[in-house]
Amino acid sequence: MRFAQTLQLTTILLALLLVACAHPITKEVRDQIDPQTTFAMVSENPAAFLDQHLLIGGVVISIESSEEGSVLEVIEWQLNRWGEPIYLDDAGRLFLVRTSEILDPAIYEPGTLVTLAGVVLGLESRLSGEHEFNYPILDMTEIHLWDIPFRYGIHSNSDPSYPYYVGQDDDPHSHPYDSGYKPYPYTQYWYRNYGY
Repeated sequence: MRFAQTLQLTTILLALLLVACAHPITKEVRDQIDPQTTFAMVSENPAAFLDQHLLIGGVVISIESSEEGSVLEVIEWQLNRWGEPIYLDDAGRLFLVRTSEILDPAIYEPGTLVTLAGVVLGLESRLSGEHEFNYPILDMTEIHLWDIPFRYGIHSNSDPSYPYYVGQDDDPHSHPYDSGYKPYPYTQYWYRNYGY
């Protein structure tokens, strides 16, 4: 009887582990993506990759919505093997994502982490202040919003990947992903950013 209970518990734990490690983008969409095509390549020459499917993630910088849909401005983050954005890419590449859906700006607020799949549409020029920027633009196929109580890259800090907690607690070091959280030094923040 004890063996049966242990086996049942082990099966449940394995099932939960598999679900926890599931990729946020469906297999059908991922099957259309060429893993050899990186966003660095697309960013250099979007015209050479028109209509190609791409898997990418990052932090929402801004959102625009109209009757035609929404456009997200995103800064690229590196993804781990499960598709979760884990740290800011050194190149700091920006891109636009267009969708016919009207996305809620209260949900897709600046600093929110996303993983998405999209089709390369080309390049779009936009004026930001006095400077014109060329953005690679994607047509969104699928998106996953990471529902975590942290925002990234929205406050001036020497480390742009520093997580800013936006929870209900007034204590700035009250959560285990905060770099100042105790016990020191091996917190979830450390494992998330340095423990790979």
